[in-house]
Amino acid sequence: MAVLSSFRQRMVPLVLVLFLGAASLATARAVAKVESPNPSQQPLPDDKGVCSHLTGRQDCGYLGVTQDECAQRQCCWSPAEGVPWCFHKKDVEYVCPADIVSRRDCGYLGIGQKECNDRNCCWDSKPNNLNGPWCFYKQHTCKGYKIVSQTETMDGLLIRLDLLGGPKGCARYGDDVQQLVVHVHFESDARVRVKISDMNRERYEVPPLAIPPVKSKKRTPAQKYSFEVSPEPFSFKVTRTDTKETVFDTAVAGTDSLVFEDEYLEISTAVPNDADIYGLGEVVSTFRRDTRGTRQTMWARDAATPVGENVYGSQPFYLEMRGQRAHGVFLKNSNGMDVIMTPGKLTYKVLGGVLDFTIFLGPSPAEVIREYTEVIGRPHMPPAWSLGWHQSRYGYKDIDQVEEVVRRYRQENLPLDSIWIDIDYMDKWYDFTYDPVKFPKQRMKAFADNLHTRHQYLSLIVDPGIPIIPGYEPYDSGMRDDIFVKSDKGVPIVGEVWPGKTYFPDFFNTNETWAWWTRQLKGMRDDVAVDGIWIDMNEPASWCNGECTSNGQSEAPKPQGSKYLINNAGRQAPLNEKTVSVTAVHKNGLRMYDTHNLYGHIESVATRHAMLSIDKQSRPFILTRSNFAGTGSHAAHWTGDNWSEWNHLYFSIPGILNFGMFGIPFTGADICGFVGNTTEELCLRWHQLGALYPFARNHNAINMIDQEPYHWPNSVLPAARKAIQIRYSLMPYLYTLHTDAHQQGDPVWRPLFFEFPNDGLTLKIEHQFMMGPSLMVSPALNKGQVQVKAYFPGSGRWFDLWSYELVVPGDGEKNLPAPAPPQNGPGDSTGERPNRYRSLPARIHLGSGNGTTDPIPIHVAGGHVLALQENPQLTVAETRLQPVTVLVALDAQGKANGRIHVDDGKSLETTVYGTVSWEAIPGAPKLVNNGTVVGPSGMPDDEKRRRLEHTQTVEKIVVMGLDVNRGAPAASPTEDRLIAGITINGQQLTMDPAHVGFVGEAAEQRGTDPALGVAWVLNITKGSLIFSGLKLDLFGTWAVEWRFTS
Repeated sequence: MAVLSSFRQRMVPLVLVLFLGAASLATARAVAKVESPNPSQQPLPDDKGVCSHLTGRQDCGYLGVTQDECAQRQCCWSPAEGVPWCFHKKDVEYVCPADIVSRRDCGYLGIGQKECNDRNCCWDSKPNNLNGPWCFYKQHTCKGYKIVSQTETMDGLLIRLDLLGGPKGCARYGDDVQQLVVHVHFESDARVRVKISDMNRERYEVPPLAIPPVKSKKRTPAQKYSFEVSPEPFSFKVTRTDTKETVFDTAVAGTDSLVFEDEYLEISTAVPNDADIYGLGEVVSTFRRDTRGTRQTMWARDAATPVGENVYGSQPFYLEMRGQRAHGVFLKNSNGMDVIMTPGKLTYKVLGGVLDFTIFLGPSPAEVIREYTEVIGRPHMPPAWSLGWHQSRYGYKDIDQVEEVVRRYRQENLPLDSIWIDIDYMDKWYDFTYDPVKFPKQRMKAFADNLHTRHQYLSLIVDPGIPIIPGYEPYDSGMRDDIFVKSDKGVPIVGEVWPGKTYFPDFFNTNETWAWWTRQLKGMRDDVAVDGIWIDMNEPASWCNGECTSNGQSEAPKPQGSKYLINNAGRQAPLNEKTVSVTAVHKNGLRMYDTHNLYGHIESVATRHAMLSIDKQSRPFILTRSNFAGTGSHAAHWTGDNWSEWNHLYFSIPGILNFGMFGIPFTGADICGFVGNTTEELCLRWHQLGALYPFARNHNAINMIDQEPYHWPNSVLPAARKAIQIRYSLMPYLYTLHTDAHQQGDPVWRPLFFEFPNDGLTLKIEHQFMMGPSLMVSPALNKGQVQVKAYFPGSGRWFDLWSYELVVPGDGEKNLPAPAPPQNGPGDSTGERPNRYRSLPARIHLGSGNGTTDPIPIHVAGGHVLALQENPQLTVAETRLQPVTVLVALDAQGKANGRIHVDDGKSLETTVYGTVSWEAIPGAPKLVNNGTVVGPSGMPDDEKRRRLEHTQTVEKIVVMGLDVNRGAPAASPTEDRLIAGITINGQQLTMDPAHVGFVGEAAEQRGTDPALGVAWVLNITKGSLIFSGLKLDLFGTWAVEWRFTS
């Protein structure tokens, strides 16, 4: 027994194993009692009833088993002569768990089946993707709960549950809650909410400050779902009323139906074996999740984007496609959790709170996201300038270098709307200060003012950590106002970041902390007219584990015992690792154990509140790293410290697509990569793709090579200039997409299946994406790539954005030249629908001299109308004043529609705005423009228009997809349909003389009307008609008609 004694000296006692750390949990429970006292609550039953027997003990261990291992086996421990010390609980069944993640290792690397069996453990040597042990402990069976009552409410059901299986129940990681209550709310025809909580004790829930509550809508016969329950064991399912397909079902074979303990909740839902699931983050991964064995952890973490691990934010939402229909599931819970995806099921393992699900029935992907953002909050509307190009880096040495960057951008004719400065501008890395030598305040002030004269903007970083320096005003006033997060000892908790030892503002304190934060940001803006606020390190990151001690060492992680360990950092790291202790508390009594995943989100809420308090008229621009559901209502996001590597160029696509679904469409990745030295080719390709990010910023780390595009003058510079100019030329379309996101939640970037849900091939395509409903982008993502193999979804037409050529005709179209077949490399198969694939040129010029770099392939879907500004300027403000080109991509029937929204691009409340819609009508044929400007009653029309700060002129119209070529491309133009007449806004154009002939390889008909100054060109080969020299009113009502010869 000497060996046993030595084990006991370094093992955690059983009571601590089962109930966490005694000191930390006692504090946490004390806080909970202060927050919501419940005098009638009785103590939870202990193990005496099932562990007190001496006779009939069934051995749970083996000779030499320790008390700690006995606890791991969920067995009783009671040393006594002549009987097993470690034995099964009375009348409790023990089984080998089928759930791989629930398995607790009973052996060691290399253990064999015989030794495993000798240890009275389970053996399963089948390979699995979750690194589950082959030798593992048996565990209790979980019988779940039974329904004891069910009543109808105004908007749903109220169901009461009792625990099955005795007073201890499942006892996975503690005692089970004895009685539960299920609130079912039929919130809308396509949305149902199911909340499971403790009936007798108030538990932590995501506070309304994080996600304001929404009211249920009146139920109608059009409800798209039915809700059903099974009484014993309790389970529920949500089924579509039309197709009878079940989209959420908690009765999953081989799993525990429902586990509800103090700090461990578990529930599963059935999914198809090879489910098409998207979402659940924040994570660097493929867009379509691997359901063969993925353990997605949600615990906000400062980590330089390791693949497959939890990083900066927590987004417990997924969207699933089944049979051309979409549904979504949101778990409103901010506690740490694992979501495990295996064939046939998806399992939640959560460290606390309640199970608060909302299921969205769609059935289209767009409808799912619209319903979801109605729950968590619509995305904010960004100021127009923030949709421009941003340049940043960590490591600008002084204000002179920053000024030189801005100057070089202008010299090289590169658009630039905002310049960013990282922590380099601060004095000793203290927030709200300026380095007196490198970034003196007066120079910074003059710099910002000068930027504004050129319609450019300044964005600065602010970290949450406040240095503990008496005499430093933010610290002094923060201590005076008592605004910092406290330890469980009641004093501000100490962390460490850039300036050294720091305290962290308690943003859950909406009174003193928010007032203090507003004063600090106002003082900062009073000193220097800062435009964008960049809040970083807000997981919150700390270089100490939990709390820094007086000798500079980190607090030792508290023993976790048998408590469930989420897969933090991919290795079940302690929750305190590199962040504030989970025992820390807020002024309102909430503990960091529950709110950790909300810290950065609430900072975003507080920062937006502060910026609006400072300037009530203007839209603020805030960029945050840490995020939660609903952050998009307050801030933009970037995907963090990515790497200058080719795989991270690709990973930026699923990252942005995910955040579009998460309600944070204004997201981007650091262009050319943050960590590591980029290469010429990688940086060129990244500029091509990154110029189309919703949030487009070139940013990299200190001590890395410069990566502003002009550092490669013959390659990256011209390619980046073209790419950024493409972005600015698309500004009317891009601004309208953000308006749609703000008003109804639509993502800006979308996976192909969002627009083509009936095309099953799109479900696995994530190297291409849609910008809104009209544009598809097919980037080059690999080193040395000179072609892009692109799939063109749906059954309609696709046109090249810049050449106006029809690239893919509609399925079954007649009288159109057949496109060249796709050029597949050796062994490269297009699989299904080979006629919808094309190999697109993606040539690239590197090094010195002159060469050709093809622009990024962008295609327009037939049936859409776009507005472009083809003369992009160096800023968004200047570009908005340039005339509009209307681009019409006809479908096979000769129809097309499109629209834009226009306002001043800066006002929080847009009382004056313009809308323009276009419709291409076959038969006549013609294009109709319907525009209007809306403003306050009595305001003159010219004043409304002036306030838009936007062009009012349509100068050019391009119509693509005309059925004019009756022969092969080289046929005589006289054999084709020609223009017989043109009418613009009621005026007939002069037709003679009209040139008909070849221009190069293209057959053309062209003409001019000198009186109107209008020229037109019919490209018979391409089937396009271009009108130029127009002076049409963008916000008026008019039509352009054309007639063909028969």
